[in-house]
Amino acid sequence: MQQFYLLIDLDDTLFDAESAYAFALNSIGIDPLSPAYTEARKTIKSRLGEGHVGARNRLLYFKQMLDGASKYSHCEVLDLMDRYEKKLSDAIKEQWNLLGRKRLFEGKLGQIPKVIVTNENLRTQMIKLRAIDPDGKLFPRIVTSEEMGVEKPDLSVFEQAAKVLGVEPKDCMMVGDSFENDIVPALKLGMKSFLTTEFRKTQNVFVPPRGVEVLTKLEDLENILQ
Repeated sequence: MQQFYLLIDLDDTLFDAESAYAFALNSIGIDPLSPAYTEARKTIKSRLGEGHVGARNRLLYFKQMLDGASKYSHCEVLDLMDRYEKKLSDAIKEQWNLLGRKRLFEGKLGQIPKVIVTNENLRTQMIKLRAIDPDGKLFPRIVTSEEMGVEKPDLSVFEQAAKVLGVEPKDCMMVGDSFENDIVPALKLGMKSFLTTEFRKTQNVFVPPRGVEVLTKLEDLENILQ
């Protein structure tokens, strides 16, 4: 019987991360589309540059936003972050339960050695994983861009994930929602790849290249890998 090894993206692959982010921000009184928040986010991203893992850190956005409003204090920034992380965790846990994903990964997919491969800081991603897998039984391994110092689509992120599994990249399969960040580098390393469109806000027509299958929902993977 063929042994499968799976690399799997986290955000917008296992759950709808964008909706969870928006819910968490609104829950602590921050409109994610407000000028104050969007300008703070833009300032941080511009200052750090494209691909810098710190440019995704909401703690920096909150500090910049309060700085801009002349309301900065250490306690206020940390309080916002604490409340944001709690609401983010709640939103992801609720999604996970509604999606019924625990059953999926306790079934046949649970027998496949796997590692989460994700752009973001480790703390934020571990908070999300704790919300969906508090015991670490479903997803015991993770490789983040913060640990690697580079973001996907850099090949080193995928090579490290394969190393964690103790196999060559060509022996792995990749599942992710981003063609550019997940699928293209996986194909370069010889991986069979699955592009999930489940949480895409706009469903564009996509003709997959050779070696790529499109999943309209993650549950389709279970049948394909039988």
